[in-house]
Amino acid sequence: MPARETDSQQPMREVVERQLLDDAASTFRTMFERSGTGKAVLNKSGIIVMANEALARLVDMNVREIEGKHSWFEFVAETDRKKAQDYHNLRRSHPGLAPERYEFTLVDQNGGSHDIEINVAVFPGTDLSLLSLIEVTHLKTAQEMGRLTRFAVENAGEAIFWLNEKGAVLYANGAASRLLGYNLGGIMSLTIQDIDIGTPRKEWKKRLTELKQSGSSTWESEYRRKDGRVLPVETILSFIQLGDKHYYWVFARDVSDRVQADVREKQLQSELNLSGRLASVGELAAGVAHEINNPLTGIIGFSERLLRKCADEKMTTDLKRIHSEAQRAAKVVQNLLTFARQRQPKKEPVDVNDIVSESLELREYELRQRGITVITHLGELPCLMADYYQLEQVLVNLIINAEQAMARSGKGDRLIVTTGELDGYIVITVTDNGPGIEPKHLDKLFDPFFTTRADDGGTGLGLSICHGIVMEHGGRISASSELGEGTTFTVSIPLKGGSCPSPEA
Repeated sequence: MPARETDSQQPMREVVERQLLDDAASTFRTMFERSGTGKAVLNKSGIIVMANEALARLVDMNVREIEGKHSWFEFVAETDRKKAQDYHNLRRSHPGLAPERYEFTLVDQNGGSHDIEINVAVFPGTDLSLLSLIEVTHLKTAQEMGRLTRFAVENAGEAIFWLNEKGAVLYANGAASRLLGYNLGGIMSLTIQDIDIGTPRKEWKKRLTELKQSGSSTWESEYRRKDGRVLPVETILSFIQLGDKHYYWVFARDVSDRVQADVREKQLQSELNLSGRLASVGELAAGVAHEINNPLTGIIGFSERLLRKCADEKMTTDLKRIHSEAQRAAKVVQNLLTFARQRQPKKEPVDVNDIVSESLELREYELRQRGITVITHLGELPCLMADYYQLEQVLVNLIINAEQAMARSGKGDRLIVTTGELDGYIVITVTDNGPGIEPKHLDKLFDPFFTTRADDGGTGLGLSICHGIVMEHGGRISASSELGEGTTFTVSIPLKGGSCPSPEA
């Protein structure tokens, strides 16, 4: 059995117990005052009998001002006071309940509100309880911002991807699904290198590595959709490090409209440059043509007189050569005058299909002799106000070019002429299956005096004249070709402002 305490030992125990209680009180006060969490000791009525500096900062008062005030009537928003009182009473009446946090709105001295979490713990055997407050305003704001950010990303108009270090897609928003034609699961089975076909895989790997230093990179590339279609895309790539993990953020914008606008702008600029060159050469051509027309008329006239009088066979041959070359020169002069547009177009109601048919009839014999089959697809067209003979000149020129290209190369035996109406334009196409045109020549076709047939008398004015006539009608003329496969010329003339008047007019 343990030895019984003597009377002399009893006072010593009381001293030790008091010391231990004093030490516990000191420890509690130290932890209470130094805590970064707002704390207060309440009596059974909810009066604050003790507060720390963290709580004082939260309500913007000093500790002495807080002590003696009622906790929920002074510092809790009116809408939450009943809930705070009930919670306090519940914790006091059931001190054994497991700790549970409740949210309230706290009001500081300046009327500002704070979202807080409260926990109440009862001191055993006393009427006191310990109140702990944690401000969650910023946490809730961050959570709300996170929800708003996710909503903004998911509903953004541009495609957004999250990638891991190897470029695998970890996340894609709705715009990315629409851009590529995949559902989210389909996209997440890909890597960015599978999507971006315009950037070589080695280049992507290099960019991902370099981005850890530069932070972000922007460039234009091409993305392949699920259906195989390729889209021009502007890509912004950014690097993000979260802890020890590395991620990449991709922002992709479809720039098809901009690319098409750039192509159209370049086309318009090219047409403008061509028109300028044509205008300059036209002025020069008109002056030159008038200057040499008179002497040519004299040469042709006198050579004809000499031919009628000459009996010498050798001299007759020479005179015929002079007369023929003078006529050829005169034809060039006439082309120059036509090119210079000395004659204003005479617009009248015309049927474009009639012009096509008559133009083909004019070349029917030559086409048949050369074994060229003519196929026509003539649509139902409205009447057009145009110069019949100028449009006929354009068509005959295009037909002759196709015919001669096939005959000269020995390749091609089919000519297809179509007409139709599209977007307010009457469209005429002349297509052959001949040798085609070299890409380097396509941009020069309508330049004055440019020809690939200089060796057999080509002057290089035919297509320039066609261009001028079509432009005078407010239209466009263009050529497309694939070397070895054939060529298509397209003439588009607007109906707006050029359609025929109604019979009542």
